[in-house]
Amino acid sequence: MKMLDDRSGEIFRRIVESYLGTGEPLGSRSLSRLLPMSLSPASIRNVMSDLEELGLIYSPHVSAGRLPTQQGLRFFVDAFMQIGALSEDERRQIDRQISPDNRDTPVENALNGASQLLSSASRGAGLVITAKNDSQVKHVEFIRLSPEKALAVLVGDRDEVENRIISLPAGITSSQLVAAANFLNAHMSGLTLTEAGERIARLKETIRTELDQLSRDLVERGLATWSGAADEDGPTRLIVRGRANLLEGVDGAEDLDRLRMLFDDLEKRNR
Repeated sequence: MKMLDDRSGEIFRRIVESYLGTGEPLGSRSLSRLLPMSLSPASIRNVMSDLEELGLIYSPHVSAGRLPTQQGLRFFVDAFMQIGALSEDERRQIDRQISPDNRDTPVENALNGASQLLSSASRGAGLVITAKNDSQVKHVEFIRLSPEKALAVLVGDRDEVENRIISLPAGITSSQLVAAANFLNAHMSGLTLTEAGERIARLKETIRTELDQLSRDLVERGLATWSGAADEDGPTRLIVRGRANLLEGVDGAEDLDRLRMLFDDLEKRNR
């Protein structure tokens, strides 16, 4: 507002109000007849030029009037719109809607009620937008619905629950769904969905790189070979031979368990 004097502010307000009423550009000659002050069309065009430099209005084509920009409309809402006081009846209605007795109302119902109140008070359309929710993941579970579909259940740290129907790859078993949920719960708990997605992507890349290195090493040492052609129609499989040779120098149950897991991964891994 500090950039606009009374004359510039009045001209800008008239341009916006005309646009809201008709959707058409407003020219300097028409504007001179609307203003409460006496200004020539030339003086008005000079003020319009200043408003254009501020990014508040623009001309849709040469020799046309002016329209407000998106920035100008935002500025008009913030600086020019006047809000009237609510009546006592409207205040009582709002107080009843948000009274402590209704605190256990589901969020959906509360939003619908807020939209209805807004519509009634403004005598227009009521639009309610919720804030972005960056809650942390508390628990993940998959429930099989059919061989091709499952229900993914996501529980947030504030006990919000999101359900989504997901498609399953062919051949996925119920035990694999449980293993997937356990894996996600181990690595996603306490993270937002964005953070969890980034962590899973890093884990996936780390495991892929590790398996690639192991596969190349096994083939180079003659302990494994590739079966099938490496093309889109026929995925390759890694056939591991001489497993006993890999046990040399292995100590401890933890290393043995890791080798068993790697053997299983290597046999299932295509490409």
